[in-house]
Amino acid sequence: MLTRLFTYRYILALSLIAGLTIWGQVLIQRQLDKQENDSWLINEAGRQRFRSQMIVKDVLLLVNAPVASIAQETRARLNRTLTQWATYHQQLKSGNLTVRHAQSLNSATIQAMFIRLDPHFGAIQQEARRFAQSTLSPAEARSAVATILQHDPAFLSQMDSIVQQYEAEASQKIAALRQTELLLLAITLLVLVLEAIFIFRPAVRALGQTLGQLTAAQETTQSMNHDLQQSNQALQDAQGKLLRESALRHQQQMNEQVVRMAALMQGQEEERRRLSHDLHDGLGQMLTGLKLLVENVRSVHLLPEKEQRAYANLKDLVIKTIQETRQISNNLMPPVLSDFGLEPALRQLVDQKVRQTGLTILIESEGEVGRLDPAVEIGLYRIAQEALNNAIRHADADEIDVLLQISGDNLLMTISDNGRGVAAAAPESILNGHGLHNMRERARLLNGVFRLASEVDQGTRVIVTIPLGTSPTPDAAVVRRAAVA
Repeated sequence: MLTRLFTYRYILALSLIAGLTIWGQVLIQRQLDKQENDSWLINEAGRQRFRSQMIVKDVLLLVNAPVASIAQETRARLNRTLTQWATYHQQLKSGNLTVRHAQSLNSATIQAMFIRLDPHFGAIQQEARRFAQSTLSPAEARSAVATILQHDPAFLSQMDSIVQQYEAEASQKIAALRQTELLLLAITLLVLVLEAIFIFRPAVRALGQTLGQLTAAQETTQSMNHDLQQSNQALQDAQGKLLRESALRHQQQMNEQVVRMAALMQGQEEERRRLSHDLHDGLGQMLTGLKLLVENVRSVHLLPEKEQRAYANLKDLVIKTIQETRQISNNLMPPVLSDFGLEPALRQLVDQKVRQTGLTILIESEGEVGRLDPAVEIGLYRIAQEALNNAIRHADADEIDVLLQISGDNLLMTISDNGRGVAAAAPESILNGHGLHNMRERARLLNGVFRLASEVDQGTRVIVTIPLGTSPTPDAAVVRRAAVA
């Protein structure tokens, strides 16, 4: 409410000052226009005296002109001067100089002075016209010159009075304008004083109170900000501590998960090794003994034909069982992997799959792979084994490629096929199954990267990148100690 009141007062004061300024400018401009008009009137009034003297001069020349040509030229100049003299006399008398575009309302004094001047003007104009229009006799000329010389001093005297009256009235107008300007200045100063008393002083007082309140509020805000900053710093410290503890717990959980996964993989490999050994040394030896016993049976030819066929089927079944047992034992833990390394084991695996399926499976090696850490060899072998099984079972491919590459400090193993792609082959069993998860986890345990690229009807590519310079999965003793810890 107070601000609105100050605003109204301030607008009112500015409006008054603006109005007074505009009014003063209007008055000044009008007075300047009048002064310009008055200057033209004074100028032309003074020139009227000069023209009257020119008329007297030309009249005297005509009286005493020795040559007719000079008289003719003088008479023409006299006509022009008379015309101008009469025209400006009438315009000065009416206050309207049309030639100069100047207008002024003559005062009653000037009008009375022009009335008194008219007889002298008329007498001079009449006698001068007679000289200008025809040649006068000497007596007429002397009479006309006498009349002109009689009225010319009075005309000049009264024209001087008119000029002085014009100047006096112009001075009066200037004095009136000065008074008006002083009045406007006084009113403007009064408005400014009232504005200072009723607007600026209360506004300054209110502003001071507002500034005081703002200063107090600022101090309060700064104090609150300081408290908030301290609280915020405490919260940030607590948040940082919680984040560090959370990250530490998460890292511990990840480490424990890695240890458990490594222990699980290690346990699986040990169990496979044990099963492979038991199948090879236990069941395999018993089946071999059974095969020898079957082959040592005599007098088979004496048996009936039906029993002979049964014996032959039994012998074939024993041989197939021995072969299957050897294949299962080899799949569980191929001896060539521990004896000769990754590349020979993969070639044996590829040859086995080719014999089983009849597909075209090619294996290539770029660079000398050599022997690797046993954990790396068994991990890559299991990944290749799972990838080949998935391609054979689900991809409906007729060609599979296995590629081993040494690229800098990394070993790349790529298994690609030209089948239907993972999404079209078996989305549930492959994308969400344990096989893909196990391949990815085995690569992660080897500090490697597992990538699967597949498009519909464009085949599938499994790419595993293993760094050769880092430590692989911890051995069983380390895993057991970490698990216990």
